[in-house]
Amino acid sequence: MTDIRARGFNTKAELDEYLADIEAAETEAATVPRVDVAVEKGEAVELARLQEELTLLRRHLALLREQTKTAISARAPRMDASTQRQFGNYPWLKLAGIIAITFLVARRMRWLPHAGMKTMPLSLLRFGWV
Repeated sequence: MTDIRARGFNTKAELDEYLADIEAAETEAATVPRVDVAVEKGEAVELARLQEELTLLRRHLALLREQTKTAISARAPRMDASTQRQFGNYPWLKLAGIIAITFLVARRMRWLPHAGMKTMPLSLLRFGWV
């Protein structure tokens, strides 16, 4: 029976060298370097400080969100009243009027030749649109 794992190597020496390299890598990975206890405690303290700071930042962010909601809800009636004063009872009617005027002006501009773009303001005055 053929050893499939041995394929790809020309000689048995190459296979042995490859297996020795793998074993050396495994033993290097298996040895855990010694960690100084003081360094480990320092890292734990630093981690605890960072976690506490993260908690404080999350609380601050939640407070800012709440303040933003309160400010928006307090301004909403004022903004609604301002809009009501500016546009009246039927703002959609003013919008429809603006759209109709824009349509008519654009249609009038299509009738003019390109050289007539200079005289367009005069033609608008002549028809009483301005």
